[in-house]
Amino acid sequence: MTEARIVRSADGAVYPGAPWLFKIGAHTGGTFDFMVGFVEHHSGPPLHIHREQHDTFYVLAGVLAVQIGEEVLELEPGDFASVPPGVPHTFDNIREDKSPAQVINLMTPGGLDGFFDELGQHGERPPTHVAERVGAEHGVRFIGPPLRVRLGLSRA
Repeated sequence: MTEARIVRSADGAVYPGAPWLFKIGAHTGGTFDFMVGFVEHHSGPPLHIHREQHDTFYVLAGVLAVQIGEEVLELEPGDFASVPPGVPHTFDNIREDKSPAQVINLMTPGGLDGFFDELGQHGERPPTHVAERVGAEHGVRFIGPPLRVRLGLSRA
C-alpha cells in the first residue's frame, strides 16, 4: 500500500454472487483483504481450503455457523474465528429464526477480491467446474458440500 485510503460506510467493491463489500483489497498490494458482509440464510460456500490465506471472521450481528475441520460452532456477536491456510472450513447462516449474520472477514495475505472478480465474470451462479477452475487459480480448493448440506438442512 503506497498511500492512506479512506472508504466510507457504503463504499467498496462488490462482485456478483459474493456477499462481501470489499472495503479494501487490491489497494493493499496483496497484504490483506478487508470485507464486510451479510450472510443470508443458507447462502454459505462449499467446504474449502485456502492455499496461502488465513481466513478470519468477526461477527457483528446475528449468528454465523462455522465449520473448521470436522467441528461446527455457532459464532455470535463479538465472537472471532481464524482459520489458517490448508484447514478445511466453511460458514453459513443456518438459523431461520435469525436475521442475516453481519460479519467482518479479513484475509491475509490478500487476493480474494481477484477470485470474486473473475468468478463474477461468469454470472451470479457460475457452474461448479468454472468455480473450481477459478478457485484453483486463486489458491482456493473446494473439497466438500456447503454446511447446510452437511447438516441435512438443504440439498444444495
